Amino acid sequence: MSRLPAIVSSEGYVPGVNEPEQMICQYLHMTSSMGCSWFGCDVSTFSLPLLMLQLSMIFIVSHTTFFLLKPLRQSILSCQLIGCIVFIWFVRLDNHLLNKLFPESGKLVLDTVASFGFMLHVFVVGVQIDTNILKSVHGHMVLIGCMSFFLPYAVCILCIVPLPNLIELDELSLHTLPFVAALTSMTTFPAVTSTLSDLNLLNSDLGRLSCSTALVTDSCSYITTLALTTIGVALERSEWKALTNIFYIICFLFTICFIVRPFILWMAKRIPEGQQIKESQFVMVLVAVLLCGFLSECLGQNASFGGFTMGICVPDGPPFGSAMVNRVDWMATSILVPAKFAICAFKVNLRSLGGDNALASAITEVVITIAYLVKFMSNFLLAMYFNVSSQDAFHFAMIMCTKGIIDVAAFSLIRSNRVVTEQGYSLLILNMLLVTGSTRFLLWHFYDPSARYQSYKRTSILDSEPDDYLRMVVCIHNEDNVPSIINLLQASNPSRHQPIEVITMNLLQLEGRASAILVPSSEVKKIPSAQTRVFQVGNAFNYFRQRNRNSVVVEHFVSMAPYRTMHEDIFTISINKCANIIIVPFHKCWGIDGTIDATFPGIRSVNLKLMEKTPCSIGILVDRGQIGGPKSVLTRRTEVFHITQLFLGGEDDREALAFSCRMAQHPYVSLLVVVLRPANADVDQTPDMLHEKRLDNEMIDRFRMECKGRDIFIQQEVVNDGIQTVHLLRAMEEGCDLFIVGRAHSLSGSKLTHGLSERPQCPELGRIGDLLASSEFQFSILVVQTQLLERIDYECEQIVFGK
Repeated sequence: MSRLPAIVSSEGYVPGVNEPEQMICQYLHMTSSMGCSWFGCDVSTFSLPLLMLQLSMIFIVSHTTFFLLKPLRQSILSCQLIGCIVFIWFVRLDNHLLNKLFPESGKLVLDTVASFGFMLHVFVVGVQIDTNILKSVHGHMVLIGCMSFFLPYAVCILCIVPLPNLIELDELSLHTLPFVAALTSMTTFPAVTSTLSDLNLLNSDLGRLSCSTALVTDSCSYITTLALTTIGVALERSEWKALTNIFYIICFLFTICFIVRPFILWMAKRIPEGQQIKESQFVMVLVAVLLCGFLSECLGQNASFGGFTMGICVPDGPPFGSAMVNRVDWMATSILVPAKFAICAFKVNLRSLGGDNALASAITEVVITIAYLVKFMSNFLLAMYFNVSSQDAFHFAMIMCTKGIIDVAAFSLIRSNRVVTEQGYSLLILNMLLVTGSTRFLLWHFYDPSARYQSYKRTSILDSEPDDYLRMVVCIHNEDNVPSIINLLQASNPSRHQPIEVITMNLLQLEGRASAILVPSSEVKKIPSAQTRVFQVGNAFNYFRQRNRNSVVVEHFVSMAPYRTMHEDIFTISINKCANIIIVPFHKCWGIDGTIDATFPGIRSVNLKLMEKTPCSIGILVDRGQIGGPKSVLTRRTEVFHITQLFLGGEDDREALAFSCRMAQHPYVSLLVVVLRPANADVDQTPDMLHEKRLDNEMIDRFRMECKGRDIFIQQEVVNDGIQTVHLLRAMEEGCDLFIVGRAHSLSGSKLTHGLSERPQCPELGRIGDLLASSEFQFSILVVQTQLLERIDYECEQIVFGK
């Protein structure tokens, strides 16, 4: 092996167009070490080993920072930037270590790789954007979005114009201030959706307003920036060629929208439902991303612009969008994007804020503060003007001030082009971290979207009139839930005297898109991957409606949201429709042999949050085949469907009995109500227990009166503890098709469960429900929970369905 040079690279300054520029020279063979470590050579002097070392260290530092700052609810991207700034600051303390880990030649390679990763990340962001969101942007959102950018920018410009006459400021700092004002005034759509997603607010009313408004603001800021930069260059250099680039950019966008996008949509439609995209299709799109990035550079734009526009062309959601996100995002976001933050961190110099630059730094900070304050107040006041509550308007204004990786990349780009000064760039980064970090922390601790459900009027089955519509929201996670839920509806005895209004909700997990969807099924074309399922489910419920003509009304809705916030959409529909009860399937499915066939943790998380904050009554249906299989109500014409209810006392049991009372009216339903009483029930009775006992007795008497002449049986049983209760349940198993029980019980009734498991496997079912859902029993179960609190009247608010 030939002797390696002692100097692997050199750098210096050469004359540039406007000022001296740095030039780096490196030996061609210094890419891979090729085993030179065997001869005592330093491997880190070669480009490839050094790049891998840099990426590894940046990854470790950024994710360690995320772990440490997790209690403060900071985003992974903010933590990556903070970690890189701190890491680079420590490295700069030792010049030898700085030159070892981040030599100028190494930073050049790292910057190239980071820019490529950023382009892929922005492509993924574009894939996740639903273009149909533009159709749901209303006039007031356009106004708020435009004013969110133009008003703070205009106010800052008015403050900057008289500055030269008031104070003595160098020309470079004065030239920086308008760009600082513009960058502070903009709001990017990905930053807002990332904040909303991390805080579980994506499909709340506040989230939908913020997403639509941020999209408008993002468009305004980009168009304004494009116009100002091209016109500015043309005026400064007296060269109008820059203006022709706008025409070419428009042609580029036209080609993307009307040629490339239809072709990709055609490819997506050819993918059979339930199957993944082909490898050739994935590679074709990825190559198109690279070509779009290249063309963007040719048009004077950043490569990320081409990646983003190409991402818009790819249909969001499964199978195409989700596949692209899953394959590209992990590498771009986890490995390469932190390198972009490291490059941005190198440009942050806190020492530049003091000394001779103190006055310029102070003026820049004042401009940034004014921009944030005006931006916040404009969003807050306009939101209140359009009838948004003061609390939601305040939180909305906070969200519109957040920033993300797109903003950081814009800061870094203009700093690289020397459009802003070093202190201006540093202040932009520091203020962004402060405002965005504090906003996320405050929103997490003080904003609760479920607060609006706490003033909802009581619409439980027990409080509704007997001849009024029974409004039921039924949740469908997959096609297997349909037969059991339809037969439960049929068992509820829909008739002209007791009609039923059914609101079906097809629930889909959010995949490959940035914003949630809540739409009527007539607009399911917004979710191409769900069209077949929604059509089949709709046909099944429409057939049920036709069988019960003039007694059943059916409406269909589709929700695509993350499991952690899916309950918000269910609550929204329940409030809008003034529902009496929500029916949700249990998260476990049983096979033909009686064993557990599948478990869905995501469904369970939805059920737990529904139980915790439900605005109406809720029932969890544990289907073992009796209610949805061959023994269902729909298939019986001579054979009786046997329902058993266990009544221990309490609000939930009374609500369950009110539901059973409607079922008892069905001609093919036989109902057995087993009333359990504790031994020595009259001993140590508190006033609350006496009140509950009186309400229980009144409910049972009401049940006897309304179901007089029907096939019902009331059986009184006295037990001492939970052991005797279990024996009684096992004795009732034979001949039972559906078992109904309340989730919680009165204080006296809780004595009857004493001795059962203190740590149930499924606490959402209650102690009795958890026991019945075990493998020892074979009948289906309906666990009912009534509204949790006494709530004052609440006027059902109008819901605008859409993104």
